[in-house]
Amino acid sequence: MAEPTDAKSQPPPQKKRAVQRCPNCDIRCDVSCFVAGALARCGHCNVRFEVQREDSKPPPPPAPKQPESPFPALDGFLVHERIGQGGMGEVFRCTRVSDNKPVAVKILTPQMAAVPDYVRRFGREAAAMAQLDHPGIVRLVGRGKAGGHVFIAMELIEGTSLRLWAHKNRPTARQLAKLLAQVAHALAYAHARAVVHRDLKPDNVLVTADLRTKVLDFGLAGLHSEGAECLTQSHVAMGTANYMAPEQRKDAKRADHRADLYSFGVMAYELLTGELPVGRFPPPTKVVSGLDARWDALIERCLELEPAARPHSALELAHGLEALAGVATPLALAPRTRRKAGKSGIWSWLGIGTAVAVVIGVVSLRVAQDHGSHRPSLTAARAAPKKPLRR
Repeated sequence: MAEPTDAKSQPPPQKKRAVQRCPNCDIRCDVSCFVAGALARCGHCNVRFEVQREDSKPPPPPAPKQPESPFPALDGFLVHERIGQGGMGEVFRCTRVSDNKPVAVKILTPQMAAVPDYVRRFGREAAAMAQLDHPGIVRLVGRGKAGGHVFIAMELIEGTSLRLWAHKNRPTARQLAKLLAQVAHALAYAHARAVVHRDLKPDNVLVTADLRTKVLDFGLAGLHSEGAECLTQSHVAMGTANYMAPEQRKDAKRADHRADLYSFGVMAYELLTGELPVGRFPPPTKVVSGLDARWDALIERCLELEPAARPHSALELAHGLEALAGVATPLALAPRTRRKAGKSGIWSWLGIGTAVAVVIGVVSLRVAQDHGSHRPSLTAARAAPKKPLRR
């Protein structure tokens, strides 16, 4: 029977020797006193080599940081993808967690959010949208701050811009009249509630798969009611230059619903002819062969330099366009304001069953200069090849 021994009398365990072969002569060298990465010298061939030891490896590098999400974090919303970007913010496709409703959330960019004026303007867009509940206008479903972001939540519309839709589908004049009549009805609804869009253009109108239009982006909207403060509290021209009414260029604060009618005329002309009515331009019938002459009257009225000479309301435009589309009994536009002798204007608005407009001589609008560029002028003098009209 073995006698117990005292643990203190036991010799200390010897460390395992670290051995590495010399890469030159293959002699086994003791590298126990070296750490990994140090240079040792072979005692046989005197060649230096780097020590590699499993028991003395440097600590592993820290795990790489997970890439940050490209989308902002919004409490109450699941952000799926970016679907649009504008001058003031970005638009994301989201799901509202409370009711699982798909929505479009417009977020003010951090740069804009740092400027109080832009934050106020962003709030004005929400204030304008909150007053509007119309099938032809994108609806507001929420607004606020979340995750450090200022946002507006709107109904999510599956569609494409009117500009892109027209480019892809090459619609007939009647099809355009139907779509533009919807836009005019939406404008009439907004104007009746003292909301002016101020930036109407084909990019701010969506067309759905069932050919319904939705007006969006009221970022420059203004309120114009008696006793109400204008939402655009600036005399600086705001909007997209090619679609902006002359009075809006001069004093944005004083522009009313008739500025939207001017923008509507620019949009209609562009969609019909593929060109902007800049400088001296021909009436649509001189560009598009077979086009109903009533288009000339409608567009010329909208593009009048004097607001008082334009149609009285967007509802008048809607009725005129419905007549062109053949979907309703036409209501003639109200008589235009009589001009002084020497100024242009002989196109008359014609309802169904009346004679077409006749060109006597050259019809032109005076050319006005604004910031060094000519304002639109309607003329039949310009020779341009006609585009065939799809029927």
